Amino acid sequence: MRSFAAPCAALTGLLLAGLVHAETPVSATPAPAPSASVSPAGPVVVPVEPEQPVLEPIPNARDLLGGHVVLGAAVGAKWPFGALNDSQTQRSELGPGLALNLDLGVGLSRSVVFGAWGEFDEYSAPPQCSVCSSKSFAAGPFLRYHAVQGARFDPWAALGVGVRQTNIDNGGSSTEHFFGAELLRLSLGADWYASSNVAIGPYVELNMGTYGAFNLDRLHTDLGTGLRLTLDFPGK
Repeated sequence: MRSFAAPCAALTGLLLAGLVHAETPVSATPAPAPSASVSPAGPVVVPVEPEQPVLEPIPNARDLLGGHVVLGAAVGAKWPFGALNDSQTQRSELGPGLALNLDLGVGLSRSVVFGAWGEFDEYSAPPQCSVCSSKSFAAGPFLRYHAVQGARFDPWAALGVGVRQTNIDNGGSSTEHFFGAELLRLSLGADWYASSNVAIGPYVELNMGTYGAFNLDRLHTDLGTGLRLTLDFPGK
């Protein structure tokens, strides 16, 4: 019995060891993690931005005044103030007058015109002398600045100097002559272009000067206003 029991015990131990080995799970080898640079769905396509167009510099607006010949003609009323000499004032010798103006200029740039102006004034009789009559002539250079380019409405300002001759007829008994420098001629106006060549608009004007030798105590001034017609060649 003892010899038979020993082999049985050894066989039983072997069977139990085999069962334990079969029930133990076999550890699987972990799969390698995907690389961070590779997408599971495939390679990542990065869109390429289109090339930006090269911006061309904005060209300057067309010059509508430089090289142009500009002719102006104006008519208006004029009121004299100030002194003729040490003993006579303009208001005592000159009544309100009619002023005729001409100016001819050439555009130096898109904003500036240089030229010459001329003026003829005919004054009414003053209250002190109903038979008296007076005339005045003046001329000189000017510089005019135009504030707007390429628009129908064209405001401007002009500055000029010159000389002036005034003749006063005292009813046929005598004629007095006064000659002197026009120290300041300031004009402000605005032209409205009905077409590319023709414009019309209002103006106001202040003249200041002296007859004979320069003397601040004998300054005369004139204030005028009216309408001005402008012809532009070759046109806007």
